Amino acid sequence: MAEAPRWPEGQEAGTAEPGRQPDQGRRLLYGWATPNTHRASILLEELGLPYEVRPVNIRAREQFAPGVTALNPYGKVPILVEPGSPPVFESGAILLHLAEAHGRFLPAAGPARAEALSWLMVALTSLGPFTGQAHHWTGLAPEKPEAARRHSVGLVARVYATLDARLAGAPHLGGADYGIADIAAFPWIAKAHWAEQDLSGFPALAAWFARIGQRPAVRRGMAVPEGITLD
Repeated sequence: MAEAPRWPEGQEAGTAEPGRQPDQGRRLLYGWATPNTHRASILLEELGLPYEVRPVNIRAREQFAPGVTALNPYGKVPILVEPGSPPVFESGAILLHLAEAHGRFLPAAGPARAEALSWLMVALTSLGPFTGQAHHWTGLAPEKPEAARRHSVGLVARVYATLDARLAGAPHLGGADYGIADIAAFPWIAKAHWAEQDLSGFPALAAWFARIGQRPAVRRGMAVPEGITLD
């Protein structure tokens, strides 16, 4: 039986006990330099909310340490812990929770909300998972069957073409206004190389990516945790 992952010396994230919220009174984001974590950190920065980062090194399998699974039984990051509330996990849930709690970056009701949610789901259920699968077959797997690589890369190309067509007719994925659909998509488009995609072939998507990437909050959120990169 494999030994449970150990936390780096002095790091508090592994000390949480089941049923207990660590560091009462502070908003904590557990995560690593992953696109899903960056979804949460970007929105926290956009909202101007104070938070502290608890790094969880997924390469060292720290997401399965008891202090993390006490907060998310599935053993994944990001996880958001806020005072007086149960932990929120899964990046899409964190985006929806924060947007609704603070009344920003998601229309409150009506057709605009439905449209924004539809494009949010494209980012959550297709763009992210397909890019992650492609990364497995293009970079991580010890064996790289050509059929698997071609299939996974093709799925990502289909999503890119869909997003490009959308952005050719709308300034943002959710419609007229910047919102959580854009925030959900941006960190994964930043990993285009994982899926062997070239943004020059998707001009509307490339222009959107350049524009969103200039936002100060996006730049700050993409640098979380400080000094750590995934590639």
